[in-house]
Amino acid sequence: MTQLIQLELKGLPPTVNHLYRSTKGGRRYKTVMGKLYQDYVTLSLSTAWQNRSAYTGGIELRITFTSTNRRKWDIDNRVKALQDCLGLAGIIRDDSQVEILHVERRYGEQATTEIEINTLEQ
Repeated sequence: MTQLIQLELKGLPPTVNHLYRSTKGGRRYKTVMGKLYQDYVTLSLSTAWQNRSAYTGGIELRITFTSTNRRKWDIDNRVKALQDCLGLAGIIRDDSQVEILHVERRYGEQATTEIEINTLEQ
């Protein structure tokens, strides 16, 4: 395995419930909160990636959410927003390249999201 990128972001991603909404007609759209978060993460990731070509092989994605409180929330509801940003930032072509997903929740003084992406090649 080779590490492609490691990055710590401020805050936590929005949950899927806050990322998308539906119109009365059933059409889904991204919320303002979702767009703002997506722009922040995509810019952070693409800056760290430094305009390299998108990786096309399988990856391991490791995510650590650090929360400042012990409120109840599902960690898997926060992963989708991050996976979408990997493609938008040009790190991978599609989130279907994620073959290993490790997600962890910790508690600390600041809300952060740590992302580590590794290749599966040796």
